[in-house]
Amino acid sequence: MATWKEEEIEFLKANYPERGKAWCMAQLNRTDGSIRRKAADLELKQNQESEFFKDWQSRAAKSKVGKKRPEQALVIKKTHADGKFKKTPQQKKAISERMKKFIATHGHPRGATGMKHTKETKEKLSKKSKEKWASMPEEKRDEYAKRGSELGKNSWANREKASWKAAWREIGGYKKYYRSRWEANYARYLEWLKVNNKIVDWKHEDTTFWFEGIKRGVMSYLPDFHVFKADGIEEYHEVKGWMDDRSKTKLKRMAKYHPNIILILIDSKSYRVLEKEMKDIIPDWE
Repeated sequence: MATWKEEEIEFLKANYPERGKAWCMAQLNRTDGSIRRKAADLELKQNQESEFFKDWQSRAAKSKVGKKRPEQALVIKKTHADGKFKKTPQQKKAISERMKKFIATHGHPRGATGMKHTKETKEKLSKKSKEKWASMPEEKRDEYAKRGSELGKNSWANREKASWKAAWREIGGYKKYYRSRWEANYARYLEWLKVNNKIVDWKHEDTTFWFEGIKRGVMSYLPDFHVFKADGIEEYHEVKGWMDDRSKTKLKRMAKYHPNIILILIDSKSYRVLEKEMKDIIPDWE
């Protein structure tokens, strides 16, 4: 890796913010990674008010026109659900070791190792986050909350004393986030039915139903389970120990906007009957 000369550093300081990485690469005859790392070391940022930056943003936006491929997202989602992206513990360990070795030899790829946000930056990020959340359509907030996408291993949802026992669990070969032990046990029950050829297959939270024309309040519904029966009939099952007003509205709107969908509610009474019959038969019942 060629050593940076003082005049090259000064050139980068003077031109990187206004002309960008590609232009500096051509002028200094250096690689993308070299320019990027040195700019990070010097804490250089591109000037968002410069003509170069505005032109770059405009060209980037135009290049994406007509290229959006929503079907590709469905393919990726299915590939994930089929477990084709799932890595073994050995593969994960090998990837981790390769990355550590690379960083030890070449430094962090973005020169960010050990860096921390300033108090001012944290306040700005917090403000932007709150503004984004407040302006987000309610159906999106509801979907994010339901999926628990913000919850990690050390979140409140994994407290051992929490009665709902929300956590990540691997059932039927797939690791998914279940919001309660009831929901997890019902997944185990469906997997038991599948293994014993009583149903063809089941999926957890794979279909969102939208309520066309609704512009506020409950605008969509994501059932807990999608069940494929041997006779070709498809059902959606919802495990619900208690019903709040929002849940009641979802079920009412499903009946109105999607009357042909078979939706089966597993309430507390139904679950208790199922638990009594299956808890000693199905492994790992909680």
